[in-house]
Amino acid sequence: MPQNYKSKIIFLLFLSLAVGLFSFYLSHLTILQSTLLGFGVFFFSLIIFNIGKKEPQEDISNDTSSADEVDSDVKYRLLEKKFKAISEKAEKLEHEIKSTELFLASMSHEIRTPLNGIIGMTEVLDETPLSQEQKEHVSMIRESSNNLRVIVNDVLDVSKMNAGKMELESIPFDLFTKIEASVGIFKPKIEEKEINLSLSKDPKIPRSVIGDPTRLSQVIINLVSNAIKFTDKGGKIDVLAEYIGQEDDEVTFKVSVSDSGIGLTQEQQEKIFEAYSQATASTTRKSGGTGLGLTISSKIMNAMGTELKVESEEGEGATFFFVLTLKVDRKSSAPEVEEEIEVEAEAEVEEKAPSLEDIHVLVAEDNPINQKLIKIVLEKLGLKVTLAANGQEAYEARMNGDYALIFMDIQMPVMGGVESTHSILAYEQENGREHIPIIALTANALPGDKEKYMSEGMDDYATKPLDVKIIEKLIKQYCS
Repeated sequence: MPQNYKSKIIFLLFLSLAVGLFSFYLSHLTILQSTLLGFGVFFFSLIIFNIGKKEPQEDISNDTSSADEVDSDVKYRLLEKKFKAISEKAEKLEHEIKSTELFLASMSHEIRTPLNGIIGMTEVLDETPLSQEQKEHVSMIRESSNNLRVIVNDVLDVSKMNAGKMELESIPFDLFTKIEASVGIFKPKIEEKEINLSLSKDPKIPRSVIGDPTRLSQVIINLVSNAIKFTDKGGKIDVLAEYIGQEDDEVTFKVSVSDSGIGLTQEQQEKIFEAYSQATASTTRKSGGTGLGLTISSKIMNAMGTELKVESEEGEGATFFFVLTLKVDRKSSAPEVEEEIEVEAEAEVEEKAPSLEDIHVLVAEDNPINQKLIKIVLEKLGLKVTLAANGQEAYEARMNGDYALIFMDIQMPVMGGVESTHSILAYEQENGREHIPIIALTANALPGDKEKYMSEGMDDYATKPLDVKIIEKLIKQYCS
C-alpha cells in the first residue's frame, strides 16, 4: 500500500474519532449514536478518497497492482471488523447504562418507601405526650433517619451525575439570601460545638443573579457541613464571598469556606473529590458520612463550568473554594414588587378558601405503614380520607364517588399508579365527569420522574419521605 494511502487511512481514523467524541460531549448523543456517526464518517470519507485517488502509472506491473489491491482489501476488512466490534461494545455499554438507571429507580423506591414510614411515624410520635427520656429517644431516631436519607440522596445524586442526568436551572435568585440561608441551617450544630463562624459578603457583588440556586446552595451546604465535621470544638470557620470582576451582564465571584480543622496532606488533596473518599478510614469512623458530599459538589461545579478546589496543610485546616461566573439579573427591582403583590393576593385567597374539613381526598397506597402515616397527616390537616390498597381499588373508588384530590402511589400490585391514572382519565372523558386532580405520591425521585408522570396525565408530583408543607401546599393549590 502506498505511503500516502496509509496516511489517509490514519487521518480518517482520527477524523472519525474526533467526530464521535465531539457529538458525544457537545451534541449530547448517546455512546451508540456517536460510535455509529464516527463509523459512517470514516467509510464515507474512505469512499471519497478512493474515488479521487489517481490511477496507478502504466509502467507499474499488473502483478504489483494486484498485490496492493489485495493488501488494501485485507486491511479494509480488518478495519471493518474492528469498527463492528466497537459498535457491539457501544451497544452493550448502552444496555448497561439503561440497566443501571432501572436499578437506581428500583432502589430509590425500595429504600425510600420504608424510610418514609420511619421518618413520618417518628414525627407523629413526637407530637404525642412523651417523657423527657422518650423525647430524647425520638430525637435519636429522627437524627438517624435523616442521616440515612442524606446518604441515600448522596448515592443517588452521584449515580445520576455519572449517568449524565443532572440538569441545571437558570432562574433569577438573591445570591446573598441563598448564601445566608445555606449557612444559617447549621446554627444549632455551630452552637453545640462552640465554633466561631463568620460570614462575609462583598457588597460589590450584585445580589440578584441568574443560575441554579438549589445546586449552588447544595454545594455551600456540603462545604460548610464538611468544615463543621472536621473542626474541633471551639474552632473557627470563615465563609467568604469575594468580588472578582464584572463584564457586561456577567459577574465573577469567589466563594470560599475555610476551617481550622485537621487539614489534608498533598496526597489526600489529590483524591479528596473522588467518590467514597475521605482522608483516612479513621476519619470516616470519627466523622461519619460516605465521603460523597465533596464529589457531588465538584461535579456540580464542573456542570456550572468551573472547578471546586482545595488549599490545605496537614494540621493547619483547609480552604475549599470555587470561582463562578453568573449572569446579572437586570430586572431584579421589578420582581420584588410582583412578589409582594403575589403574597398579598395569596393571603386574600387563603382567607376566602374553604375549610379543609370540607375536603374529601382519595389515597392510593399499598404499604400499610404509609397508609396509616398519610391518613394521620391528612386527617390532622382536617381532611376526610378514603384509602385504596392498589390502582384498581382507586379506579373503582373514583367511579363510585367524587373527591377533591387523588394521591396516587406509582408501584402497586394488581394495577399500578400510571395504569390507574389512564383508566380514571378515560372514565372521566367517556362519561363527561369533571376531572379530579391526581398527584403522584411516590418514592421514585430520579431526574425526569416528575415530567414522566405528568406526561402520563397526572397533575403534579410529590416525593417520599413526605414533606407535610408540600402536601399542604398542593391541597391548597388544587382544592381552593
